[in-house]
Formats: sequence, structure tokens, C-alpha cells
Amino acid sequence: MSGKIRKILMTLLLVFICAAAFALDADTGSINYYTECADNAEYAALLKHVFDDEGLDGALELYAVLAGTVHTYGYEQWVQDLFVARAALIVGRYANDEGNEAVAQAYLNAADSLIAQGRADGAPESAAGVLEALSTSFWYLVDGSISKGLAFGRIVGDLWDEYPEDFHVLLLTADKYLHSPGIAGGNKKKGLEYYQFAEAVALENGCAVWDMFSIYAGLAVGYDKNKEEELALEYAYLADEIYTADVNVVEIIEEYGN
Repeated sequence: MSGKIRKILMTLLLVFICAAAFALDADTGSINYYTECADNAEYAALLKHVFDDEGLDGALELYAVLAGTVHTYGYEQWVQDLFVARAALIVGRYANDEGNEAVAQAYLNAADSLIAQGRADGAPESAAGVLEALSTSFWYLVDGSISKGLAFGRIVGDLWDEYPEDFHVLLLTADKYLHSPGIAGGNKKKGLEYYQFAEAVALENGCAVWDMFSIYAGLAVGYDKNKEEELALEYAYLADEIYTADVNVVEIIEEYGN
């Protein structure tokens, strides 16, 4: 399916979903606080390295480059704070995945400090809240804190109730529905619907390549859970064109690909 045809179909889907009665409307996901960051070469290089699983040492070096150059882009101070905080969260989780708990804790602590600084520097609450939610979920992976694990769902739910217009709140909510167990508020049908909506918003308004990857990977998993194998494979290939080491995407390609 060509990009032009997909954009037309997703625009039609957006109109259809706006008419549906599951809390999505034309304003949902319409605000992206990081639009100006979409061309940040240092952040792009860091994510490419991490999500292609190129090694922790290189990720630490690329993080340092980002932290040392972000001020040259002219972003507002809170954008700098939160942008580097998100990078620290990604590196922290990667370090944990690589079995280096000490480095994981150091970077998650750094991220938490930057999130607090971002709030002090005037960050919108939804922008800071998205990173706070991610931090709690990553800390749960590192130290197994049940309170932090439970906090994730509460924070995401509160963000969705208050700030559905924030594009990254939409992505976070879609992820929560798709990947959380039912007892923790998961709902695979809603997860798929929210990711479909997010794709329509992204094609309409544009977004960074890393956010497009999140949408493609989410749709791949959502269609897989819905037993729509052809669509699951289509979106898995789209995601794999961006980053190659996502476990869910790789499994879908291995299962359904030729």
C-alpha cells in the first residue's frame, strides 16, 4: 500500500473514529509538544543505536553527545530538560535489558531529576506526566516495586482524563491498553483502536520517526492480537524499516513472513 493511499485511508478512518463513542474526537492527539525536535540528529542517532541493539557502550556515548548539544537547537529550557530525560529513560531501560542494573539506576535517577527540573522550568503537566509514567514502569522493571508498577496505570489514566489532546498521552494510553493485562486495565480492542487513531493523527499532522515507529509497532501487535495476520505483518515490516530489534516486531515477521 502506498503512503498516499494509506494517508487517504487513515484520514477516512479518523473521520469514522471521531464519530465513534469511545472518547476520541477531533482534538484528541492534536498537540505535539516535541514537533520542533523531530529533526534532532543526536536523538535520532541514539534511538537508532538502542533500538537496533548496537550495544550499551555506544548508547552511553551517544547520550553524552545529545546532552552536550541539545542546547544548540534553541529549544525552550523545559523542552531540553524533558527531551534529555526521555533519552535517559531509554538508556536506563536498555541498560537494564543488558543486565547492568547499576547503570540503569543511574540513568533513571538522572531522568527523574530532569523531569522535576522540567516541571520547575514550566513544562506542561501532560508532557512531564508522560515521562513520569514511563519512569515508574521502567523502575518497576529494574527494582520490581509493586507500588511503581501500579502507579503506571493510575498516572496514565489521570493523564488521559485530563489531557487527551496531547499526542504522547494518546500513544501512552494506546500502549497501556494494548500491553497491560486485563486486571490492570488492559483492553486489546481499545489498544488497537487508539493506535489506529494515532496513525491517522500522525499522517495528518506529522510526527518524528521514532513516534511513527511506536505506532507501526503498536499496530503490528494490535492486529496480531486481533488475529489479522496480513495487517500485523504489513505493519511489522513498516516498523522494521525504522528499527530492527523490537522483540514483538521480530516475532511477528518470523511467524508470518516468507
